[in-house]
Amino acid sequence: MQVMSLINHKVRDREKNWKGLLSQLDKIIHSKDSRIIWFHASSMGEFEQAKPVIEFLKINEPKIKVIVTFYSPSGYNNQKKYNFADSILYMPFDSMQRAKKLIELIKPDFAVFVRYEIWRNHLWILKQKNISSYLICATAPQNTFLMKYPVTKSLLKSNYNLFDTIYTVSENETKQFRKLKVRTKIITASDTRFDRIINKVNESKLNPILPKELFKDNKLILVAGSTWEPDEEIIINSIVKFEKENHGDIRLILVPHEPTEKHIEKVKKLLPNSFLLSEIQNFLSFEREENEINNFLGWNHIIVDSIGYLLRLYSLADAAYIGGGLGVGVHSVTEPAGYGIPIAAGPKYQNSPDAVSLRNNGALTIIQQSEDFYNWIIRIRDSAETRAELGTMAFQYINNRIGSTELIAETILKHL
Repeated sequence: MQVMSLINHKVRDREKNWKGLLSQLDKIIHSKDSRIIWFHASSMGEFEQAKPVIEFLKINEPKIKVIVTFYSPSGYNNQKKYNFADSILYMPFDSMQRAKKLIELIKPDFAVFVRYEIWRNHLWILKQKNISSYLICATAPQNTFLMKYPVTKSLLKSNYNLFDTIYTVSENETKQFRKLKVRTKIITASDTRFDRIINKVNESKLNPILPKELFKDNKLILVAGSTWEPDEEIIINSIVKFEKENHGDIRLILVPHEPTEKHIEKVKKLLPNSFLLSEIQNFLSFEREENEINNFLGWNHIIVDSIGYLLRLYSLADAAYIGGGLGVGVHSVTEPAGYGIPIAAGPKYQNSPDAVSLRNNGALTIIQQSEDFYNWIIRIRDSAETRAELGTMAFQYINNRIGSTELIAETILKHL
């Protein structure tokens, strides 16, 4: 750890700050009226899976105190102001001494680890102190090397046996754990992110980022989210071709993955008949008559020149294209699917289990080239029935997987 601190700034950040952060625990009042629940996530992605459970617990039992630990500085730095946590800390290195110190300071009544976070010494001490621990949103180990040899396989098994209950994300994952012959109770649930997606979708529909009046004359609103240059080339070429033949039928809202000033300028040149989102927001910041709002946008498209708006923009869409599938790998398909709209992406979608499942059930259309994209938008523009059918398949994939948050949280509350 000392050597790594010299060459890795993330490790150095952790080692510099984790002890000082423990002073925050003085703010937590250990009393008979409160129970301490400790959540540990590796980074931001895993913490998104913990949030629905945390928020359900805090809303339904306000006296509960929640302490969150992160392994990565990116997770800590981005979530350190999360309102539903009473204290947010770094997870110390998994030595017996540090694990014992942390647990003695936290004094948790319950511990929840997310996805694949296995901290053997911390779990062993929790077990010795008879403090229950759950692993939620669990996926079985995929490392074939660890599963191949008896010694490493035995170590994996003993690690999982330190948990009291494991909640998996699917029946398939449950089967994989059973193959490992884990003694711990295993319950098939789903990914808690699906509960969060439905909640966010409902919130966004009630509070759209732009007024609906801007789009009332459009036949089809297409949101292209988290796009990279290969995505944008196909999209813009198709939109330009489409406009030559069917001017004004489609409104594009383009949301680049990296909206740097240089990149936005480049996109603007390729799509000159467009407004920046910041320009629209500035226009709407002044009191306007309804007819002014109706006439403002004209037939122009929208380029989003800032981050943090994509999920709410999907609420305006009749269809969505998700970027990354023509290069780095497709970005999240679950949010637009939650809105019950047709979705499409490039061919590199195998990095996302959700994208694979949506592709297999016919809800996700794969785009290889500009012609595919053009044909897709023509198809969904011309047939309301097709839009409804594809959108329903996408929504059902999300809706059929909700409920694990309440299942997990209610079990914790009963235990306390």
